[in-house]
Amino acid sequence: MNKKKHSTQEILATSVIESTPDETATEEDPTLVILRGKLEEIGKLEGVTGYILRNATSAVIDLKEPENLVSYALLSSQAEDASREFSDMFKLGEIENVVLEGEDSKMLCANVNEAKISVFMEKAADHSEIIRRISK
Repeated sequence: MNKKKHSTQEILATSVIESTPDETATEEDPTLVILRGKLEEIGKLEGVTGYILRNATSAVIDLKEPENLVSYALLSSQAEDASREFSDMFKLGEIENVVLEGEDSKMLCANVNEAKISVFMEKAADHSEIIRRISK
């Protein structure tokens, strides 16, 4: 049996949060500015280990383990691709959010307008609270 090799390559343009947020806020998509503010607060919650916020042109990344940036970005991207494939396969319609739970940690993936959000957390963290904060 032949095995197909899959190669995934993703280029992330990191958006640096400056000390003068008013300047960047006027240049960026207002939805991203609002989501970034919400994610900054979520990042301070107990058990949250980081997040990735991205759209078609940029990404904001805040991880407590920045040395694992590529692994987190790849996991986030592949989870999004898999959820889209499952949605198509089972005719689920628009996927609002997905939670992947492992032995010690979990990841929440959500789509808000054109933005894609991945929040990484310890297994005991309350992902429903994070969904509530992102949605309001």
